[in-house]
Amino acid sequence: MTSLPEDIDFTSTPDCAPFGFDDARVAETISILGLGAAHHAQAEQIRKEVIGPDSEALVDACFSAFAENSRFLRVEKQPGIDRFMREWRGQLLSYGHGFDTPAYFANRLAIAATFARAKIPLNLLQAKHLVTHGVLIGRIAEKCTGSATILLPALECVARLTSLDLYLAAEGYHLPEINELADTVNELKGEISRLQHDASTDQLTGMMNYANLMDALQQHIDRAQDHAGRGKRRQHLCLAMIDLDHFKKINDTYGHVIGDFVLRHVAGRIKAAVRDFDMVGRFGGEEFVIIMADATLQVAQNIAERVRQVVMDTPLHLKEFSIRITISLGVAMLMEDERKESLLERADAAMYEAKKCPLSSLF
Repeated sequence: MTSLPEDIDFTSTPDCAPFGFDDARVAETISILGLGAAHHAQAEQIRKEVIGPDSEALVDACFSAFAENSRFLRVEKQPGIDRFMREWRGQLLSYGHGFDTPAYFANRLAIAATFARAKIPLNLLQAKHLVTHGVLIGRIAEKCTGSATILLPALECVARLTSLDLYLAAEGYHLPEINELADTVNELKGEISRLQHDASTDQLTGMMNYANLMDALQQHIDRAQDHAGRGKRRQHLCLAMIDLDHFKKINDTYGHVIGDFVLRHVAGRIKAAVRDFDMVGRFGGEEFVIIMADATLQVAQNIAERVRQVVMDTPLHLKEFSIRITISLGVAMLMEDERKESLLERADAAMYEAKKCPLSSLF
């Protein structure tokens, strides 16, 4: 059996913007429903002459009709019903007051959203408004017998205010769905971001993977050559190719698991030694690449030497092992109209020349 929420909050809030109703939408809704200044006076008269003198009896009449006709729950036995009745009485006493204000809209929307989150059927809230409508019409007809000039405007006002309340009830029920949809969208965005990160990252080292690295290099080359083609100041671009020395021996001596630790250790040392905006990626196997934008050959040499020194000076300490690691580097600077394949080949050739000169880099 469906239950009324015991902690339901019927407090009005002056701001309905979080519910998707700004001042313009409030005004548009009021205009569409044909509500205007005359209805403020009419609603006040209904409060004063129809509701005020007999509010308790009116609430009892509404509630009795509601309980008898509802197919959704036996409301008189539900937890939270006292609060529900107090809210109903409060709405009757303030019937139609400020119907064109954000506070009125926010109150109705918040109540509907609370019911929706509690899984109370929308029909229940709509039934409440329809019962109020029916009871008020009956009471107005009793008081205005024989006076059509008073009766018709009052009935018309009740009909329009009921339409407004029914509309806001339906709109409020969509809010939890929208929030759930927003949560789902955010989850999907997070999943897409994670997948994009995984697709562009080397899973072992956390660096850029080969495909992402090559894309970044091509973009840097295109940018540098575009500047040159426009006659702008030349943008220097340098590339460093890095290879771990004697990595096969490390794998053979300590095993491939330790070899993976060595690769992660070296990757961390390289990233710690380069500039914040330099791009570092795993080229493959035990080879790494550094893309250095806005770096002259001298600057690139200094960065490469710092990287070599940092790796050499920080052995990997793992369990009972202390593994001293060295790397060889080759640096090349982009030449005019050079393609990335040529730049990579020159850096790679310089790196292999460096391997012939232990503890040095070749540029």
